[in-house]
Amino acid sequence: MTDAIDPKKIDRVARCFDASGRLLRWPSKRADQLLALWVVWSYLPEDRQMSEPEVSAMLRDWHEYDDYALLRRELVDLDLLRRTPNGRVYRRISHDMPPEARALLARVSPSGS
Repeated sequence: MTDAIDPKKIDRVARCFDASGRLLRWPSKRADQLLALWVVWSYLPEDRQMSEPEVSAMLRDWHEYDDYALLRRELVDLDLLRRTPNGRVYRRISHDMPPEARALLARVSPSGS
């Protein structure tokens, strides 16, 4: 992602979230999916080991379209979330959130994070 913020893209991806910041639908464009994943990543607790059922439960709570496994896999594939080789322990990986993702989070988060 570049450092430039595209307001049209932010608007388009923000429509995939409800007023409480829950993901309602999976964006069709890959760049929009990546942006949405940063928001989901930001909801995960930092510096905490989590089991797969814990991660799945959190992801289920944060979206409405019923594919938490897709979100979990995508977060792992993008190295936003890591798991042990046996898949039992997950941990959110610390990253600097891209400016465009921060702008989206501020737009969709009820607290305006």
